[in-house]
Amino acid sequence: MKIRMNETTGEIMVGAALALRGSSLLFSSIAMRTMGPFLLMGTRFLIAFVVIGLLFRDKLVSVTKKELFHCALLGFGFFLSIFFELKGLQTTPTTVTSFLEGAVVAIVPVLTCILARKLPDKVTVLSVVFAMTGIGFLTLKGDHLGFSVGEMFIILDALFYSITVLITDWAAKNDDPMTVAIYQLLFIALFAFIGAFMFEDIRLPESGTEWGAILALALICSGVGFTLQPLGQKYITPERAGLLAAANPLSATTLGVIFLGEKITPSILAGAVLILISIFLPAWIKDRQTKKEIEQVPKDPELE
Repeated sequence: MKIRMNETTGEIMVGAALALRGSSLLFSSIAMRTMGPFLLMGTRFLIAFVVIGLLFRDKLVSVTKKELFHCALLGFGFFLSIFFELKGLQTTPTTVTSFLEGAVVAIVPVLTCILARKLPDKVTVLSVVFAMTGIGFLTLKGDHLGFSVGEMFIILDALFYSITVLITDWAAKNDDPMTVAIYQLLFIALFAFIGAFMFEDIRLPESGTEWGAILALALICSGVGFTLQPLGQKYITPERAGLLAAANPLSATTLGVIFLGEKITPSILAGAVLILISIFLPAWIKDRQTKKEIEQVPKDPELE
């Protein structure tokens, strides 16, 4: 059955991709018991590239030099984003990490406005306010706001991820999305292995649990998650993709609470609610406006 691609389908695909990638925080925490962040990243993305490349072999040979350049640029952006995420995750709980990554909600519209030289619409501004207020609750330290070194790494992760959202938007609308999806995996792996050989001791996982976490990262988070995003982002705006990026906290927090025993404090819960409101608010307002426009359309007396 052929899937009909439109804006709604694109949003579902991007949202699903980010929800799947949200689970990477749990699996990464397990895998990094033995492996360094560079080696872990390289291993998971190389496995993902091999699997997805075998499934879509025709895309491997049809790639152009221009697409390879775009994929290399995209791969480097993701490499930096994931590296800072893994570094932050070493000292920051997955619940806080997942929600701090919601800063993407604010960063993407800002970058888009700078590039387009225009102000964002009121709905986007309102969503950003909700999201950033939620992030403020997540960083409450007693009676004051403050960031640890680990949390600063996560903010850098959000910055570079926001840049990749814009690059993905550009590449997905000008290149073949599936080709972009496959080759970005290869370039992320290449950059990561370079970092591993330069800065880390090469140590393979020592248990079946760690290997299982790596396979989950490779097949679910990288293989499926990174493939769905460029396919879906072809049909939506980068601002909307940025808002959907805050969807992964729900899956990340749920898994962190269930499997890692992390606690949800009142401030984290408040932040979670505000960020989720920021995600669903634009769709709700758009639905209300559409219904209002339909009601205002004059009825044809002959049809009554």
